[in-house]
Amino acid sequence: MTHLVRLPVNLRALAAFAAANGASDDDGGYALHLALRRRFGGAGPQPFRLFADGPAAPHLLGYLADPAPLADAAALPAADPLLDPVFPDPPQLRAMPDGWREGARYGFEVRARPVVRFGARVKAERAAAAPAGPEHWHARAGEVDAWIAARTRPGGDPEVTRETAYRDWLATRLTPAAAIESAEVTLFRRTRTHRSTHGRPGRGSVEGPEAVVKGTLAIQDAAAFAALLSRGIGRHAAFGFGMLLLSPAR
Repeated sequence: MTHLVRLPVNLRALAAFAAANGASDDDGGYALHLALRRRFGGAGPQPFRLFADGPAAPHLLGYLADPAPLADAAALPAADPLLDPVFPDPPQLRAMPDGWREGARYGFEVRARPVVRFGARVKAERAAAAPAGPEHWHARAGEVDAWIAARTRPGGDPEVTRETAYRDWLATRLTPAAAIESAEVTLFRRTRTHRSTHGRPGRGSVEGPEAVVKGTLAIQDAAAFAALLSRGIGRHAAFGFGMLLLSPAR
């Protein structure tokens, strides 16, 4: 059974932890990823989303397939003393439905990294065909903004709007679990974040789009929808992106 986790976060302590570990970036996603793994190991919630603005105290929400390890870990001392103040209170957990009903409608909100990633062969073909010059960098990149990809791919629409491109990107990633009935982009910005270099020394810096999309969806495949919640939507789900928040449909 999947559980929704609410975990208070001390932002000042998180910033100190990030600075001490070389994990400072625009949105705190890498620092939270690192802190959760060191504090809870594999029992840390993922995907998750940090809420640092608004009337409520800073906290993260996340999904967890099995709450027992997280509940046990919360009673243990953190291995890194810098983590003691980052998560000052134990997590709160709420069970999600045992089964999802196909045809059920929900309001949704997701903070996503709407990017398209190309395989080595396609990346090489795009790079070979790209004109020279820094203005055509997107044709040589392995991961690009979904809006740029929609405009520049063979047969693409150079007039497509960012909102339409992001809606199509999200609809593709919800299939076959759910279908979008309505959606709007309520926030867009570009952020620079840190990521693991997968075995190489140090960390890599990645700049890319961030979008918050809100709307209404209808569940089409109950099992696929449950898996989608646990997995998250799109890339970078371990760093604060891709968590699908649900609410009663209006």
